[in-house]
Amino acid sequence: MTDCRGGGDSLWLTVQQGDHALGGSVRGDGGWGTMIETATIEEHARSEVVNRDNKPQREFGFGVTANTILGYTLVKGLQMTLHNLIFPLYAYSLGYNQETIGRLNATGALMVLVASLPLGMLADWIGRAKLLAISGILLPLSLLGVGLAQSLPTLVFWMLVQNAIAVIYWSATSPLLIGAVTAEQRVRAFSINSFFLWGVGALGSALGGIVTASAAGVLGVSSDSTGPLRAALIFNALITLVGGLPLWRIRNLESAGDNAKGRAPFRLADLRLFGRLLIPDALQACGSGAIIGFLPLFFTLRFGVEPGLLGALFTVTGVLGGVAALSAPIIARRFGNIRAIGGLMGGVAVCIAAMVTMPFLLGAVIFEACRAGLRGTIDPIYTPYAISRVAPERRGTLAGLYNVTYATGFSLGPLISGWIQVHHGFGPAFVMSASAYILAAIAMALLWRDLPDESPVLARA
Repeated sequence: MTDCRGGGDSLWLTVQQGDHALGGSVRGDGGWGTMIETATIEEHARSEVVNRDNKPQREFGFGVTANTILGYTLVKGLQMTLHNLIFPLYAYSLGYNQETIGRLNATGALMVLVASLPLGMLADWIGRAKLLAISGILLPLSLLGVGLAQSLPTLVFWMLVQNAIAVIYWSATSPLLIGAVTAEQRVRAFSINSFFLWGVGALGSALGGIVTASAAGVLGVSSDSTGPLRAALIFNALITLVGGLPLWRIRNLESAGDNAKGRAPFRLADLRLFGRLLIPDALQACGSGAIIGFLPLFFTLRFGVEPGLLGALFTVTGVLGGVAALSAPIIARRFGNIRAIGGLMGGVAVCIAAMVTMPFLLGAVIFEACRAGLRGTIDPIYTPYAISRVAPERRGTLAGLYNVTYATGFSLGPLISGWIQVHHGFGPAFVMSASAYILAAIAMALLWRDLPDESPVLARA
């Protein structure tokens, strides 16, 4: 979702796992310690050979593996932005109000909560790349189910299926991408990933608007009718199917941490570190979930924007947001990771509060563009920094738990926001969202202040 890890957020933040660094190896001056360290080095070296394309094979970009993942991210961006634009309007055309739509979004997020750890275990068993390739086939089927649904129970069922499958993308792509590039390339690779997801992917809003308007002309009905909106959702399923086919060429790839053999048991220090990393993300997800699924309705109900213009609007703001994400490496170098993330979160909160107070459309569009840009710039810094705090063998678990915090935030956020909107309007709901971002920045400042700004893990390319 434009923050939608919800789908879409579901856009909200991609979670990174899997690294080639030697975190947690047993060290010694000789004997068994040296043997264990040597075995660990050899094991990670083998993972690097599997995970990273040899330089002579690279033709452009970051190599075949990374290029394939980035290409699918572009398609994922199209799918999410089109869905986030059309689905709330589609549900509204079926007769459901904002509170019900909020419950639908929350239901999907709850499925993420339930499915994250089991699917993470499944990925450890069959491999993340293979599971990602399978999801590339199954996701279009769930999108088609949503587009053909005509009743609330059917919508709930397909939303549950769709969000369960979407977990795989958020859990698998980050470790695969980290394994396909060097340490020095990570922020740049993830900034391009965010650009494709939110910037180029924003064309999904334009596609959604064009398909809806075209279908409305053919059917002879208004563009906010159920038929044209359903046509856009079916079109979304088709482009997702086509975009997922290239994943099959990397389906046999293994990423660092796929093999669970020999992992040390969790320590109390591991659990404390996980909690410190996850709490700010849960607050950020709550703030994002409180508005992402409602932005189309906000612009439609407050300013009377129709789906065609709405698609163009979100395309422009999305592209601006994606372009802004390319500035992440510069911002991280200038201010440091923690200060950069905290400042960006504060900026997102200001934009949300300002957007809902604007009495005219242009002002609201400007602040939405700023919000999208700031929000898109957070992920390329936040994700590799947070994930690199833990050893490679822990990153699969951390990624699954990040999906849990996303699900928690995107369950509570839409539920609270939908209720507030029905009873008090958009203003208080958006203020609640902004407050969650401020709390996330404060929590990060308090919980992360004694963490090193640069991980020792990142020192090894």
